[in-house]
Amino acid sequence: VSTQSTGSSGINAEYGVISVLCVVTTIYLVFAELVLYTNGSLKTSIFVSYLNHEDDIPIMLNITIEDKICADISLDYKNIHGHIEHGMSSLAKIQVDDNCNMAGVVQVKKIPGALVIVHQQGKDFNEFEFAVEKTDALKKGAGPCVKVAKDWVPPDGFKPPKGFKVVKKPKNIMMNHELHTLEFGRHLLDIKRWNEVLPPSSKPFEALSGTKRDFPINVSHDYHLRLVPTTFVDQNKRSTQSYQYSYGYQNFIMQTPAGIAPPSIIFRYEISPMEIKYQFHRKPVYHLLTMICAIIGGIVTVAGVIDKVLFNTHQMLKEKITLGKLS
Repeated sequence: VSTQSTGSSGINAEYGVISVLCVVTTIYLVFAELVLYTNGSLKTSIFVSYLNHEDDIPIMLNITIEDKICADISLDYKNIHGHIEHGMSSLAKIQVDDNCNMAGVVQVKKIPGALVIVHQQGKDFNEFEFAVEKTDALKKGAGPCVKVAKDWVPPDGFKPPKGFKVVKKPKNIMMNHELHTLEFGRHLLDIKRWNEVLPPSSKPFEALSGTKRDFPINVSHDYHLRLVPTTFVDQNKRSTQSYQYSYGYQNFIMQTPAGIAPPSIIFRYEISPMEIKYQFHRKPVYHLLTMICAIIGGIVTVAGVIDKVLFNTHQMLKEKITLGKLS
């Protein structure tokens, strides 16, 4: 009797372990399926975009220019159609110690163009110097030399000698800067989450944010941006139009017939004809119910197979033990 009792309790313990494992596995799989259903999946589509040149693109810009007085800094805009705006006033300029911070939203047309941050000439003569140099016609030949005093400024009505010209040169002007934010299109409220769920990329909506440039005097900074129109549709079917972008960078010293031009910070951009659409897709409720039924049915089936294997194994061992005792 004691042997039969021990065997029976062993079987019950095995069945108890199997039951617990089945319940835990079922709960885990059902919970995972509920999470997948709630979060949905990301559907990506690419198509040719219709660019309406009358539409505007909002550009969110926040930049700090080092060692500059805000009164000397100006934001200009120009596009491929020749439209030029000087001194755009949509950005707020705040003087922070010796640095100038420019922040705000600029509205531009949906055509290739450029935003240019320039040092306004003539605002501060201490940052420019003047010289009287030979014209191109006299550069190869010998000619008189006109010397001017240090920090000389030409008086009103001054005319240089024949064959010479007055040249205005920047003196120790640097456009070192830190770019805090540069975003195109409507601001995504949950931009960090989008960066996580989208295909691997380096901050596709704020690629230049956090960039800092430090270079010698009179160096201009030139950014070439490639914008890709991007539409986002969230779980609540709300649509947001924004722009991913990649960029290239170069720096240079601009030479003009009058000498070295004051340095600037240039953001040139062009718009891709292709558009990307990201849409959260949630499967229908019947799919969730089907998966839950499949999980429960699969667990029950597997548990039944394991139970049958254990029961048959136990019966075989019991028969062998009984036969061994009889013999």
